[in-house]
Amino acid sequence: MAPMSLKALLTYLRLLENASELKRKLQASAGLRTIKEGLYEIGRLVDMDEAAFKDPQAIAALVGAQRFVMMWGEPSVSEHVARVFDSTKVLLTALVDPGRFGIAISGQVGPTSGGVLGQSSPAPETVPDSLKPMLSGNTVLTGRLFRALFEHVLGFASKGGAQQGTVWLVNELLGTREHSRSFLTTALFILGAELDRDHLIPFMAEHELVGMQIFEHLLQNRDYCDAFYVFRRLERAFIGSPAEEESRFRNRMDRFNAQFGGKSYAAKIFEADEQDKARVDAYFSAADLLEALALTPWCLSLSHAISAASSNSIRSVKIIARHFERFAGGEETKEQANQEIADHLLAFSRQFSADGKLV
Repeated sequence: MAPMSLKALLTYLRLLENASELKRKLQASAGLRTIKEGLYEIGRLVDMDEAAFKDPQAIAALVGAQRFVMMWGEPSVSEHVARVFDSTKVLLTALVDPGRFGIAISGQVGPTSGGVLGQSSPAPETVPDSLKPMLSGNTVLTGRLFRALFEHVLGFASKGGAQQGTVWLVNELLGTREHSRSFLTTALFILGAELDRDHLIPFMAEHELVGMQIFEHLLQNRDYCDAFYVFRRLERAFIGSPAEEESRFRNRMDRFNAQFGGKSYAAKIFEADEQDKARVDAYFSAADLLEALALTPWCLSLSHAISAASSNSIRSVKIIARHFERFAGGEETKEQANQEIADHLLAFSRQFSADGKLV
């Protein structure tokens, strides 16, 4: 496969904005697959051995470590996660190999740069009809793309809506410009980094695919409490000693900050010494949220914040965790907590925007 340009990739991904075409082509109904069957199907989709996505680390890359358990060597998830997983698998399949649903991708894009005087201009580039060559054999890239799509579906899909079926849920989200635009920008952000990392952000800015409006679509009207806190609350019945939990959380955040060139955080994180499960769950939930958003263009602000000071990610975690704690204690409704968290993340993206003054 010849190297693909960012322009050709964007032209291909425009199918996500053609909601009517996707909704028309997707099956009218589809039976729910088990997560085991779904993992095998993802493996076959990207030409991997069926067992490649059965490994616990590979599953964690797809749905997050807090949302599944291994029981006698087999992955097990809740019914809601299973439905969201199956919906995301359908969306990934339509995105990677649209021909499976009878969706045709065709066309050309012009040359990415003008020709030199006296020489012919570069020939137009053909838009690919599949992303399979790009993802084939690449579990890391496939996992990153699936996880980003999964987190979006989980955050915006109501449990009642998920009960109506896999394709219904996909169609519900694709039926609005806001969601399809978020899918498009996130997919371009992840896949474009593989093609041309140095020119990706200027290219996205040129096509108005980064900015506050995109962040509003990505962050507002989203369920954070159910999508993050509830899974951590149900992950463990008991927590370790305060020292153990402090060390566990600090190591997690140090690894996270290191991805963006940040340093280790030296100050104490948990102020109280007593074992407070709600607080520990809230902090890990907040870290889960930042990890998920790091897969999206919101990562641009996060990178600037951490490069300015590693403490900024910890400060953000503390703010988000406080709302999770208040939700757990009945001091805030789920709606109030979700709105407060969204407002914080929007303010964060504004304060640490690429062109803004770092404070």
